[in-house]
Amino acid sequence: MRPAASSLVALLIFLASITKLFEALRARRLVRPLLDGALQVGASSALPKLSVVIPARNEERKLEGALRTVLEQYYPGLEVILVDDRSTDGTGRVMERLAAGHGDTAVIHVEELPAGWLGKNHAIHVGAERASGEWLLFTDADVLFHPTTFRRAIVHTEERGLDHLTLVPELKLSGYWLRGLVAFFYTAFLVHRGYYKANVPSSEIGVGIGAFNLIRRGAYEKAGGYEALAQRPDDDLTLGDRVKKLGLRQELALGHGLIEVEWYASLEEFFRGVEKNSFAALDYSVSKVAFYAVEIPALTAWPFAAAFLSSGATAKLYAGSAVAQVATFAVCNRFLRGRVLLLALGYPVCALLFSYALVRSALLTLAQGGIWWRDTFYPLSLLKGK
Repeated sequence: MRPAASSLVALLIFLASITKLFEALRARRLVRPLLDGALQVGASSALPKLSVVIPARNEERKLEGALRTVLEQYYPGLEVILVDDRSTDGTGRVMERLAAGHGDTAVIHVEELPAGWLGKNHAIHVGAERASGEWLLFTDADVLFHPTTFRRAIVHTEERGLDHLTLVPELKLSGYWLRGLVAFFYTAFLVHRGYYKANVPSSEIGVGIGAFNLIRRGAYEKAGGYEALAQRPDDDLTLGDRVKKLGLRQELALGHGLIEVEWYASLEEFFRGVEKNSFAALDYSVSKVAFYAVEIPALTAWPFAAAFLSSGATAKLYAGSAVAQVATFAVCNRFLRGRVLLLALGYPVCALLFSYALVRSALLTLAQGGIWWRDTFYPLSLLKGK
């Protein structure tokens, strides 16, 4: 590449990196910890009825510990709907045993999956149909909650007049590279996909996180319920997107200290886990996958190498880009505190791993003609609604 062209590319990457840093700073201002805005617990009589819907398929190992944190919530008028989605282990038995001591807890056993549905989505739909609360909370069977989480979340939504609240959970992760990759995933979630804009009223970008999707029943019905999400493996994101596009009030907040989950236990689990929904989140668009497969490495990995391979002003521009990228990573993951700078050392490698996971998701889905999810194969024709 000619020196002038090389310098121009370096300048464009530098400007793009600075733009991402400013977006990260804006995201930091907009996406706040829930604790900051919900320290009051509110009067018991003022709290609306809340129905928690928890689908599970073969979750016997983690289920009991997680469900106990739900059943022990400091929240009057709490209804819990447990949906056993065709489990072949002891999931249903654990649910029945725990529900026996709680009159406000019901267990539903799904024996067959109707045509046109993904299993988890159908299970949530069945649970929501049974629920009677003014508010619905959709969560997963391996999520741990602080005893005041539900109360704080409802007080927060009521005070702010929200229709939908979704929380970023605190993640239990082991191993340097897994922590770094997930931290990069969150950086991409905020600034490359721009999901922090869910907190901008004028933006049409909406978001939802499966660990904690709290929605007002009226908003849920306006969004078409889970019938509108029957074929979406990224149902949590799509629910939030539909809510926002209706012009309803939505907020993304940090749930650290209130909600915790072991997302993945290894890099292999991460790659397997995201293969089902990464392509879906990009609307099964090959062109979008190609764009991010080029954009992310170009902005987040190449500057680190190019700073040493170039000279003069070009090298300085690339070095500036690398510094801006590390700053973006640190700002987005401020809750990691002292560990964030250590993880930033592996930033370019984690960016490449993330790009690999994205491309892998698309190629596997196309090669298989669909996805495997919870021991069930779903063809691409179903996922695309054709």
